[in-house]
Amino acid sequence: MTAAIKRHPYRAAFVAMLVALAVACSASTDVGLTFDAGATPEKTLEAAMQADRDFAAMARAEGPKAAFLNYMHPTDAKFLQPGAVVQGAEAIAAVFAQSPPDFSIAWEPDGGHGSASGDLAVTTGLYTISTGARPIEKGRYVMVWSKDAAGELKVTMEMSVPDPAVQPSAAPDPEGRPG
Repeated sequence: MTAAIKRHPYRAAFVAMLVALAVACSASTDVGLTFDAGATPEKTLEAAMQADRDFAAMARAEGPKAAFLNYMHPTDAKFLQPGAVVQGAEAIAAVFAQSPPDFSIAWEPDGGHGSASGDLAVTTGLYTISTGARPIEKGRYVMVWSKDAAGELKVTMEMSVPDPAVQPSAAPDPEGRPG
């Protein structure tokens, strides 16, 4: 055996790597990750887009507090706000506790990406924050969705970016003079 190793050292290394790989692959693979063999990026994205639409519908029907409690991951969700990151569904829902009674958020997903494994997706879209019938902010949002232990898609991160405020333009000079 040692003579064979001396003549073909790479063969011995190759055999050792094969044995190590066989041992590693025979160990327990239960590391908490899930993989849906029937998943495709398109199916994953469509599931997240539907969850996003359902989330928005619940926010319209029952208010943002109830919707965020239901769709945000209970412990891992992060809600990015200017100067702060709020973590966990309860803390995120508490942000809406002081909202006026006519406060609402409406949004609609318009794109995103889904993973091939079926456990992660990102949705994007447009949102409008209103009080009563008066819009007070519009912009774009990004939501990161992942499957929880029960296999349901939950939001693990949400970030919105308001559109820049539109400045009223000055009326043009009737003589055509600038400014």
